[in-house]
Amino acid sequence: MLSVRHFILGLFVVVAIAGTAIYSSCSKSKDSCSGITCNHGGSCSNGVCTCPAGLGGSYCDTVFRTTYANIYTGNGTDNESPARAFNNYRVTLNYNNDAVYAGMTLQAEIVNGAGNYKTHFNAPIVLSSCTSSGSQFTITPTVNANGFRISGSGTISTSVVSMTVNEADTATTGNVQPTIVYTFGTLNVQ
Repeated sequence: MLSVRHFILGLFVVVAIAGTAIYSSCSKSKDSCSGITCNHGGSCSNGVCTCPAGLGGSYCDTVFRTTYANIYTGNGTDNESPARAFNNYRVTLNYNNDAVYAGMTLQAEIVNGAGNYKTHFNAPIVLSSCTSSGSQFTITPTVNANGFRISGSGTISTSVVSMTVNEADTATTGNVQPTIVYTFGTLNVQ
Protein backbone atom coordinates (compact mmCIF):
# COMPACT_ATOMS: atom_id res chain seq x y z
CA MET A 1 0.00 0.00 0.00
CA LEU A 2 2.89 2.26 0.74
CA SER A 3 4.22 1.91 -2.78
CA VAL A 4 0.86 2.96 -4.25
CA ARG A 5 0.95 6.05 -2.02
CA HIS A 6 4.50 6.83 -3.10
CA PHE A 7 3.52 6.34 -6.72
CA ILE A 8 0.52 8.69 -6.46
CA LEU A 9 2.55 11.25 -4.53
CA GLY A 10 5.37 11.05 -7.10
CA LEU A 11 2.87 11.39 -9.95
CA PHE A 12 1.33 14.43 -8.26
CA VAL A 13 4.77 16.07 -7.87
CA VAL A 14 5.67 15.39 -11.53
CA VAL A 15 2.35 16.84 -12.75
CA ALA A 16 2.75 19.88 -10.51
CA ILE A 17 6.31 20.56 -11.74
CA ALA A 18 5.37 20.06 -15.41
CA GLY A 19 2.30 22.27 -15.05
CA THR A 20 4.36 25.04 -13.45
CA ALA A 21 6.98 24.84 -16.20
CA ILE A 22 4.37 24.97 -18.99
CA TYR A 23 2.47 27.82 -17.35
CA SER A 24 5.58 29.94 -16.76
CA SER A 25 6.89 29.44 -20.31
CA CYS A 26 3.53 30.45 -21.82
CA SER A 27 2.98 33.43 -19.59
CA LYS A 28 6.32 35.09 -20.32
CA SER A 29 5.70 38.11 -22.53
CA LYS A 30 7.89 38.29 -25.58
CA ASP A 31 8.94 41.64 -27.06
CA SER A 32 7.52 41.41 -30.58
CA CYS A 33 9.66 44.39 -31.63
CA SER A 34 13.02 43.03 -30.51
CA GLY A 35 15.33 42.83 -33.48
CA ILE A 36 13.12 45.11 -35.63
CA THR A 37 14.57 48.46 -36.69
CA CYS A 38 12.17 50.96 -38.21
CA ASN A 39 14.14 53.42 -40.38
CA HIS A 40 13.65 57.18 -40.89
CA GLY A 41 12.00 57.76 -37.52
CA GLY A 42 9.44 54.96 -37.78
CA SER A 43 8.21 53.23 -34.62
CA CYS A 44 7.49 49.58 -33.88
CA SER A 45 4.34 48.30 -32.20
CA ASN A 46 3.37 44.62 -31.98
CA GLY A 47 6.12 43.71 -34.46
CA VAL A 48 4.96 46.16 -37.18
CA CYS A 49 6.60 49.45 -38.18
CA THR A 50 4.48 52.60 -38.35
CA CYS A 51 6.13 55.00 -40.78
CA PRO A 52 6.12 58.82 -40.99
CA ALA A 53 4.26 60.45 -43.91
CA GLY A 54 5.90 59.79 -47.28
CA LEU A 55 7.56 56.55 -46.16
CA GLY A 56 6.58 52.91 -46.41
CA GLY A 57 7.81 49.35 -46.60
CA SER A 58 8.19 46.77 -43.86
CA TYR A 59 10.89 48.79 -42.12
CA CYS A 60 10.07 52.34 -43.38
CA ASP A 61 12.86 51.98 -45.92
CA THR A 62 10.88 53.13 -48.99
CA VAL A 63 10.95 56.89 -49.60
CA PHE A 64 8.07 57.25 -52.08
CA ARG A 65 9.07 60.67 -53.40
CA THR A 66 12.27 59.22 -54.86
CA THR A 67 10.14 56.97 -57.09
CA TYR A 68 8.04 59.92 -58.33
CA ALA A 69 10.88 62.32 -59.20
CA ASN A 70 10.47 62.33 -62.99
CA ILE A 71 9.31 64.38 -65.96
CA TYR A 72 5.72 63.72 -67.05
CA THR A 73 4.04 64.99 -70.24
CA GLY A 74 0.53 64.89 -71.62
CA ASN A 75 -2.50 66.90 -72.62
CA GLY A 76 -5.15 68.80 -70.74
CA THR A 77 -7.91 71.36 -71.01
CA ASP A 78 -9.27 74.30 -69.05
CA ASN A 79 -12.78 75.50 -68.21
CA GLU A 80 -12.69 78.64 -70.39
CA SER A 81 -15.42 79.07 -72.97
CA PRO A 82 -14.47 77.73 -75.42
CA ALA A 83 -12.15 75.32 -73.63
CA ARG A 84 -8.48 75.57 -74.51
CA ALA A 85 -6.37 72.48 -75.12
CA PHE A 86 -2.88 72.19 -73.69
CA ASN A 87 -0.81 69.71 -75.66
CA ASN A 88 2.54 68.44 -74.44
CA TYR A 89 2.06 70.00 -71.01
CA ARG A 90 5.11 69.11 -68.93
CA VAL A 91 5.40 68.54 -65.19
CA THR A 92 8.76 68.00 -63.49
CA LEU A 93 8.75 66.66 -59.93
CA ASN A 94 11.82 67.07 -57.72
CA TYR A 95 12.65 66.79 -54.04
CA ASN A 96 15.29 68.05 -51.62
CA ASN A 97 17.34 65.68 -49.53
CA ASP A 98 15.61 66.71 -46.33
CA ALA A 99 13.64 64.93 -43.63
CA VAL A 100 10.27 66.14 -44.97
CA TYR A 101 9.63 62.90 -46.84
CA ALA A 102 6.14 63.98 -47.92
CA GLY A 103 7.37 67.16 -49.65
CA MET A 104 8.27 67.72 -53.30
CA THR A 105 8.34 70.58 -55.80
CA LEU A 106 6.29 70.65 -58.98
CA GLN A 107 7.34 72.69 -62.02
CA ALA A 108 4.62 72.97 -64.66
CA GLU A 109 5.39 74.15 -68.19
CA ILE A 110 3.25 74.91 -71.23
CA VAL A 111 4.29 75.03 -74.87
CA ASN A 112 4.20 78.59 -76.22
CA GLY A 113 3.39 79.63 -79.81
CA ALA A 114 7.00 79.11 -80.90
CA GLY A 115 6.94 75.49 -79.69
CA ASN A 116 9.17 76.17 -76.67
CA TYR A 117 8.39 75.34 -73.06
CA LYS A 118 7.46 78.26 -70.82
CA THR A 119 7.01 78.02 -67.04
CA HIS A 120 3.36 78.00 -66.02
CA PHE A 121 4.12 77.77 -62.29
CA ASN A 122 6.43 76.32 -59.65
CA ALA A 123 4.89 75.15 -56.37
CA PRO A 124 5.56 72.86 -53.44
CA ILE A 125 3.35 69.79 -53.14
CA VAL A 126 2.59 67.58 -50.16
CA LEU A 127 2.14 63.83 -50.62
CA SER A 128 -0.51 61.92 -48.68
CA SER A 129 -1.94 58.39 -48.61
CA CYS A 130 1.39 57.04 -49.87
CA THR A 131 1.45 53.41 -51.00
CA SER A 132 3.60 51.38 -53.35
CA SER A 133 0.99 51.86 -56.10
CA GLY A 134 0.80 55.66 -55.79
CA SER A 135 -0.03 58.69 -53.69
CA GLN A 136 -2.31 61.67 -53.58
CA PHE A 137 -0.89 65.19 -53.46
CA THR A 138 -1.96 68.73 -52.74
CA ILE A 139 -0.45 71.76 -54.46
CA THR A 140 0.44 74.28 -51.77
CA PRO A 141 -1.24 77.59 -52.71
CA THR A 142 1.37 79.72 -54.47
CA VAL A 143 1.34 82.96 -56.49
CA ASN A 144 3.04 82.50 -59.86
CA ALA A 145 5.16 85.06 -61.76
CA ASN A 146 2.04 86.48 -63.47
CA GLY A 147 0.27 87.19 -60.17
CA PHE A 148 -2.13 84.24 -60.32
CA ARG A 149 -2.82 82.16 -57.22
CA ILE A 150 -2.19 78.49 -58.01
CA SER A 151 -3.63 75.60 -55.98
CA GLY A 152 -4.89 72.12 -56.72
CA SER A 153 -4.53 68.42 -56.14
CA GLY A 154 -3.88 65.16 -57.91
CA THR A 155 -2.60 61.63 -57.88
CA ILE A 156 0.80 60.28 -58.77
CA SER A 157 2.48 56.95 -59.43
CA THR A 158 5.86 56.00 -60.81
CA SER A 159 4.44 56.34 -64.35
CA VAL A 160 1.45 58.74 -64.35
CA VAL A 161 0.38 62.09 -62.88
CA SER A 162 -3.25 63.25 -62.95
CA MET A 163 -4.09 66.66 -61.53
CA THR A 164 -6.47 69.57 -61.37
CA VAL A 165 -4.95 73.04 -61.10
CA ASN A 166 -6.90 76.14 -60.02
CA GLU A 167 -5.65 79.54 -61.17
CA ALA A 168 -7.16 82.73 -59.70
CA ASP A 169 -6.21 86.33 -60.53
CA THR A 170 -4.93 88.00 -57.33
CA ALA A 171 -4.31 91.40 -58.95
CA THR A 172 -7.96 92.11 -59.79
CA THR A 173 -9.61 94.58 -57.43
CA GLY A 174 -13.35 95.09 -57.36
CA ASN A 175 -13.94 93.01 -60.49
CA VAL A 176 -13.52 89.38 -59.46
CA GLN A 177 -12.29 87.16 -62.25
CA PRO A 178 -13.41 83.52 -62.37
CA THR A 179 -10.97 80.82 -61.42
CA ILE A 180 -9.56 78.93 -64.37
CA VAL A 181 -9.50 75.20 -63.74
CA TYR A 182 -6.98 73.11 -65.68
CA THR A 183 -7.54 69.36 -65.88
CA PHE A 184 -4.78 66.94 -66.82
CA GLY A 185 -6.11 63.38 -66.81
CA THR A 186 -2.96 61.52 -67.78
CA LEU A 187 0.55 62.90 -67.84
CA ASN A 188 2.92 60.01 -68.60
CA VAL A 189 6.50 59.67 -67.45
CA GLN A 190 9.00 60.47 -70.22
